[in-house]
Amino acid sequence: MNGRSSNETVPFAGHRFRLHTDETFRLVQDLHLLNFAPETAPARLCGQLTQIRVHHSEDLFRDRMARLAGARSLRVVPFRGEPYRFSRIGQVSWWRPDAGSHLPEDHLYSRDATDRLHIVLHPGTERGERYALRVIREVVLRCAEHRGWSVFHAAAAAVEGHGVLIAGPSGAGKTTVLTALATHRRADLVGSDRVLVTESAANLVGVPLSVRIAGGTLSALAPHRYLPPHGVLPTDFGTARKASHTPHDFAHAFAARVRDSAPLRLVVLPRLRDDDQELSFAFPCPAVARTTLATVCCTPDDEDWLHPWFADRTRHPQELAREATDLMDDLIATVPVMTVTAGVHTPHLLERIADTVARRLP
Repeated sequence: MNGRSSNETVPFAGHRFRLHTDETFRLVQDLHLLNFAPETAPARLCGQLTQIRVHHSEDLFRDRMARLAGARSLRVVPFRGEPYRFSRIGQVSWWRPDAGSHLPEDHLYSRDATDRLHIVLHPGTERGERYALRVIREVVLRCAEHRGWSVFHAAAAAVEGHGVLIAGPSGAGKTTVLTALATHRRADLVGSDRVLVTESAANLVGVPLSVRIAGGTLSALAPHRYLPPHGVLPTDFGTARKASHTPHDFAHAFAARVRDSAPLRLVVLPRLRDDDQELSFAFPCPAVARTTLATVCCTPDDEDWLHPWFADRTRHPQELAREATDLMDDLIATVPVMTVTAGVHTPHLLERIADTVARRLP
């Protein structure tokens, strides 16, 4: 699988990537990556480089699909709700969408004998540029494990350089707090749904993911040209429908930037409710804070990334679990942990959340 190469590398979460893309698809692919790439405060590099080759060729796609049709395969589910078929042909590992899944059968992934990663796209693939980021995220998560970092179900922002980890399960209000800090404190975006915490709980590092905002949060914002009007989404609290934005679109809507890392200074545990309860905050005792954080720690088991695939896990899960436990102990001992409780119908909620959080920063 030969292709035109490029000497440019793109860093994500302290890991360098070099992409080689077919000429006909290069502009689309480069623009998509640019919308996710950090603009400032790069994370400390791991020293490794991962090469990804993106092929945009009908002939190559059909040839590889024909070869895989006769190969033995195993059903794997690397990501929740997205089963693939895994095959090996010679020294090359292949993944293709399972025929019984909801995934379109218009893309293939592979890893060759040199550990170079490949994405083979049919030219008619809808939004084919997004598949490279799936590979990048997987490599980032495995690299973080190797470095002793832990991943949390969380968002993160940097307010005047001070990192705020906003942790909680789905529906807790993470993106609402993130949006509050962006719109009222011009906070830089670090991460939106998965955030890495480095060894000794020193820094936050973002995982490149889209920012998904519910209609209720959008309705509390002034119009922004990078964001859709809130009327395109239901505003009911807890609705599953959300608008998805690239990190650059989200950050630039508030004249902020996409930041790769920030020193961890505060943890916020949002508890937003479907009422008009007055905003309140508290600093739970260490045991309660520790228990709450443990429920949203995704190392070594993540509710979405179920099985490593493009990058092998080289460390035992029990070892990773012990490191995550030690890291959370360090976090509780060195970083304030604050709960924020409020009803989503409280007047001026975003501004009040932003003020409450900012006053607790150095």
